[in-house]
Amino acid sequence: TALLGTAPGAVVALGTEGSDEFPLLTDRPLLDGAPAAYVCRNFTCDAPTTDPARLRAALGGRG
Repeated sequence: TALLGTAPGAVVALGTEGSDEFPLLTDRPLLDGAPAAYVCRNFTCDAPTTDPARLRAALGGRG
């Protein structure tokens, strides 16, 4: 869902839990064992989500 978004200036980072490969992902764990999306703007992040419709809405797309 994030890769299909059209949010201007968007950065999408993917990683493995516990890896230090991407500092951007530090302290952003799985959510109930599932991959989670963290949408941040102006140094503030929304609550993480595992729901594609909520992610689309957070990125400004149709939910």
